[in-house]
Amino acid sequence: MAPKKLNGFMTFVKEWQANNPVARGLSNSEAVAKCDPIWKSMGDRERGPYKKAKNANVLERTAKKERLNCLGGSVAEMEIEKNEAISAELQMKRKIERIILTAKNSMELENEEFVFVSFNYFTKALTGDLYVPAEFSACRYSLKGGISSNYSTMINPGHIIYGQSRDAQDHSKTTHKLPLPPQAFGETNMGKLYIDIFNWLSVRNEEKLDQDPVIVYTTPELMPVVKSCFRYLASEAEIDEDERKIMVFDIYHLFYTLKKSVLDVAGVTNDRINFHVTNNFFVKDFFEYTEGIACDYHEKIDRSKYCTNSMVKRWGFTFSDYMCADLAIPLQPGKHIPLKVKPNYTITPASSSTNFDEISLDSYYSAPPRIQKEMGSRDLSPSSSHQSVSRAYVPRDHSVYGGTLDSDEEFPSLGGRRRQLPDMSHFNMGAGKNFAR
Repeated sequence: MAPKKLNGFMTFVKEWQANNPVARGLSNSEAVAKCDPIWKSMGDRERGPYKKAKNANVLERTAKKERLNCLGGSVAEMEIEKNEAISAELQMKRKIERIILTAKNSMELENEEFVFVSFNYFTKALTGDLYVPAEFSACRYSLKGGISSNYSTMINPGHIIYGQSRDAQDHSKTTHKLPLPPQAFGETNMGKLYIDIFNWLSVRNEEKLDQDPVIVYTTPELMPVVKSCFRYLASEAEIDEDERKIMVFDIYHLFYTLKKSVLDVAGVTNDRINFHVTNNFFVKDFFEYTEGIACDYHEKIDRSKYCTNSMVKRWGFTFSDYMCADLAIPLQPGKHIPLKVKPNYTITPASSSTNFDEISLDSYYSAPPRIQKEMGSRDLSPSSSHQSVSRAYVPRDHSVYGGTLDSDEEFPSLGGRRRQLPDMSHFNMGAGKNFAR
């Protein structure tokens, strides 16, 4: 039987029974008889709280019916968090688009400076979004100047999360191979390190107001790591929270938005450019195995791929490789491209009739010679050898074969593998009937 709902009068009776020692031995009907004259003598103002208490029962039953997920969390709270995340992502994308649009309208698109950052970490907390930092790198980049400066340091937090030494060892072994605390390399004062990093990031644009947040860019996969590591360092920094605000934005969306604007400035149609095209080009990471762009430690142990210094530089080289050709910006070794370029693929140059519209979707490596000449010499890469290989290559017609497939001698690989008719003697159908051919 469902519980009986309490009206205002019965709520008053229950309270009277709880607070009046005389009512302890009375039954419910006797208590109602005692409270009836008292209730009638009360005014509307005195009855008001008890009438409002009637809704408490409804609210209580509603709360009990709240949906929960398989982990016992509130579904409504999860929906709120999801909506907040979607709203934050939309605001981030609009902010990136405003930055690019402002630079484009002021004819400063090629000079607009961006900061790319990356963190390596030792381990992650089992519950909560907490990463223990191990290494940090950042670089300033613009289309015209390429990588102008970079900052790189290793971090020794002194300890890792209790009980996660094994996880930290496994993560380090499969990625950056940095020694674990307390034998870790680098700065041990987290507060001092954060102030140093923040000061380096803050000077990227002197014309901006001091209270404006510092904007940095990283990949969507690293955004939770970067945000958490910044919070980890900032927790020990002796500066005001409003003065240490760092906003972490999506470098994929920056890559897409900047490419669209670059093509627009160059007068090239950008109808074929979408987020999937630019994202696919970015994640190919053509400079992944480039030498000489990682820190000395990772170069020595052959772990350049996981070095944060290598990561941020590769991102800058990817921006240059994909966009500088559209604006005819000469590529400077060490700033737009590595000092030593060793492509891991062979490219056949396009014909001389190729225009900018045709190369806008491709890498600099596939640009025709006349475009490469306008953008600068490419003596650093063995492009001449690729061209000689492509000229010496003579295609063969594999669609014609002069032999006969009926003879094993003409086609030995078919020997013993010709189609044979199966022996039907072992197929018994029905009640002992043998259907042999």
